[in-house]
Amino acid sequence: MSDKSDLSRAQDYALKLLGYRERSRQEIQARMKRKGFQREVIEKVLRYLESQKYLDDRRFAELWTHNCLKRRYGKGRVILELREKGVNQEIINEVVKKAYSSVDEIGMALNLVKRKGYNLESAEDQRVARRVWEFLRRRGFSFSIIREVMSRILK
Repeated sequence: MSDKSDLSRAQDYALKLLGYRERSRQEIQARMKRKGFQREVIEKVLRYLESQKYLDDRRFAELWTHNCLKRRYGKGRVILELREKGVNQEIINEVVKKAYSSVDEIGMALNLVKRKGYNLESAEDQRVARRVWEFLRRRGFSFSIIREVMSRILK
């Protein structure tokens, strides 16, 4: 196969991936590598996508963070997921700080616990308290927020 057709196939594949949802640079790169495209072809496609504004890690991080907020995830989970997707730590810090600046994480966590249906009257029971703690930890809430939620529940 010629370089031109490889480049064209690679570009089509990357655009197809971006057609499903916004993705980070690293996600596109990894998927193209798994598909068997050569490193030089992948780099050309990535540069093209960035030059055409089809690929933008900041925009991806903002959209991902917004979706995580809608699903009521804590900051920790968002940061972890963005890191796993290869977003630069500086971008992560800026985007998450901005998105969560007006969010009451304690209120969000309390609401999640109530919606989950934990019997808060029996929260003195160690098993229920541990389940609530683990649930909130998996959702990405910090230890200080979980501690505050637990103290409010146990009042």
